[in-house]
Amino acid sequence: MKLKLQLNKNILKTCAVVGMSLLGYTTINAQTTVSVAADAPLVAYANWFELDGTTYVDGSPWGVSDLKTVVDTENNTLTLHPNFTAYGDGTDPYWANGETGAKVFEGNTYIEDNTLIGQTVIFEGSTVTNTLAEGYEGIAFIKILSADYNLLQFLSTPLVTGENFSLTSETATIEGAAIFQYGYSVTGVNANPNQEEALGNAVVTAETSGVTPEPTTVTVDATSELVAYANWFELDGTTYVDGSPWALEDLKTVVDTENNVLVLYPNFSAYGDGSDPYWANGETGAKVFEGNTYVENNALLGETITFTGSAITNTLAEGYEAVAFIKILSADYQLLQYLTAPLVTGENFSLTSETGSIAGAAILQYGYSVTGVNANPDQEEALGNAVVSSANLSTSNFATTQAVVYPNPATTVLNIKTQENINNVAIYNIYGQKVMEAKTSIIDVSNLSNGVYIMNITSGSKESTVRFVKQ
Repeated sequence: MKLKLQLNKNILKTCAVVGMSLLGYTTINAQTTVSVAADAPLVAYANWFELDGTTYVDGSPWGVSDLKTVVDTENNTLTLHPNFTAYGDGTDPYWANGETGAKVFEGNTYIEDNTLIGQTVIFEGSTVTNTLAEGYEGIAFIKILSADYNLLQFLSTPLVTGENFSLTSETATIEGAAIFQYGYSVTGVNANPNQEEALGNAVVTAETSGVTPEPTTVTVDATSELVAYANWFELDGTTYVDGSPWALEDLKTVVDTENNVLVLYPNFSAYGDGSDPYWANGETGAKVFEGNTYVENNALLGETITFTGSAITNTLAEGYEAVAFIKILSADYQLLQYLTAPLVTGENFSLTSETGSIAGAAILQYGYSVTGVNANPDQEEALGNAVVSSANLSTSNFATTQAVVYPNPATTVLNIKTQENINNVAIYNIYGQKVMEAKTSIIDVSNLSNGVYIMNITSGSKESTVRFVKQ
């Protein structure tokens, strides 16, 4: 299994479950809370490393009882121990080094429930006691993996005597997510059975006080203290080349304080005059460029952070991707968590990070990025942009398939076809300002300036959001 190898490869990329029954399983608005109880079907898996703790050796399924996880259904607890079975009788030098073990052993006991993919999942529980000896670590975790077992997300929190824990995964934001695991692990040198009493254990239960901390909501507006950073890749989009701070105006992010919006573009400054083959390939760019505009606020670490905002418009050309993101990094800029949401015209977004559950978290960044080939400045108009705001749009809950608008683009007249009679039509510019309102299915748009607009249509009990272009 590639679990730890992929942890190093995927999670640590810098820009360069005591299986138990689901106790108190609730779903509200695609948010599911899961807990682990002692009568659930458990999965056990082990990974082991050389004594340096980082050199991966192997991994395989392991018996729950051999791991040594003790299941107490009467008291609804699991008791998690260091591993003693691998040591055997102490004669195998692969596993034994005299009176001590010869490997660092990670024993995982968990539930695997892939039906939770696509939901916001909260895994919660409580640590009754943790008496593990120094050098042994007990944690609760959520792991999200791809179909071929590449690790895409790893959330963890230490098991602290007398404390509840809560981990939250926005699984729908993780591209390629196919496998969902949640549970517990104990990591440390595989132990001599004679040391069982001295090395202690951790006792966990599904029961919690039910107290959930209030999240802190953050947003990026035009008055924020913004940071700009660029990463670039070869044209395959995956081979990392380099990264560095970048001037905001060169990124090209336009800050409009009057309308409280940011306008995000592909990058044009790297192309220069087109004569440098590092950046230019004839009339097009020579690198895939990721331009990040964000706020960095490390004082928020330890809290539950929700980053919200709205995409007023996104007219970026095919091949360019714009997202809102939260990034959690270690002190040496290793990427520990990366949550994203696409910027979709007329839609709000919300990303939530349980920063207190991320071991080693030292840096919190939230903001926006545009990724695509670094562009020739002559193509600026054709490649479009994305306009974002901190304000939530009233159109966030609108359906997108209830109205048909034609012709689009329009020059003089716009026709609207709906299933029910039209009550009201409101037209907004890219800055979210209302520029026209009508109560008819035929709209005269001849006086509008050329550009992109959002139309909110109310017909009967239905509401729709449609983007159109005025030429």
